[in-house]
Amino acid sequence: MKLALSDFGCLFLICIISIVDDTKLVNKIVIQELVKHLKQLIFDKNGRRPLLQLLHPFCSRYLSPNDLACLNYNVPSLSSTEVETSESAIGVITENKLDDVTAQDPNGLEGKQIVFESKKDPLQRRHELLIKSELAEALVQSCIENVGELLRTNFGKEVLYEMAVGGKDNVLDGLTDRIHMLHDAIASDAAQPKTEDTEHAFENFFSSRVIRRMVIDCPAFAVTLWRKALQGKCKIWAEGHSSKVVASFLESPSTEVKDLAKPELQPLVDAGILKVPDPKVVQK
Repeated sequence: MKLALSDFGCLFLICIISIVDDTKLVNKIVIQELVKHLKQLIFDKNGRRPLLQLLHPFCSRYLSPNDLACLNYNVPSLSSTEVETSESAIGVITENKLDDVTAQDPNGLEGKQIVFESKKDPLQRRHELLIKSELAEALVQSCIENVGELLRTNFGKEVLYEMAVGGKDNVLDGLTDRIHMLHDAIASDAAQPKTEDTEHAFENFFSSRVIRRMVIDCPAFAVTLWRKALQGKCKIWAEGHSSKVVASFLESPSTEVKDLAKPELQPLVDAGILKVPDPKVVQK
């Protein structure tokens, strides 16, 4: 537990869960210990990182340039040459590309392939450590139970986001029903009326932004949120932080999501009430 909460200890755990092929051993020694302290880990800056590594490996949103360097990843800004990796090399980790937004940023970092002595397919390893170990089930349950707090915290919202969108490469594919329950829990929190005690999910700085990302990246969540919390109420949320959530339905790449929301949102855009950001300059 102490290892997971330290700056370099969490990186050591990331190496273990990313390289070791014996997932039964990793489950027994590492994963079961993480499950025991899951709530504390998902809210901690370092503790969440091994979990995020399983959900979205080597993502620049969760790992700093120094972290990536510590994990032996090449930083293009420090090298003008491409790293060539032999197709016949064993255990090439192909999941280390940075998230799409950062990868498209010319000033950002871009991960490079690294050869490890592991033979198991990286996606299979992640599936075994998440699904077969029941870690993912415990994560979903913890997210549902703490959804309001996770939405409104800087570190907790990232685990919530990855769980809600199903992780990279649909690694949580076997938990579809449970993830839909998580969508309902998030939408239910957002459907609550404003109170003086708790800042509304659409108005909180952290939650409004992570909900926007979920709407854009997960059409299933967007439909649930629209029907449960936004339909017929968009005008009251068309200004301030909440406007980011409302406008995200028109930014969605999903035709279904756009068609669902456009009849109500287009009049607000035409009236100048709702501003839709230019996709060329918007960052998730």
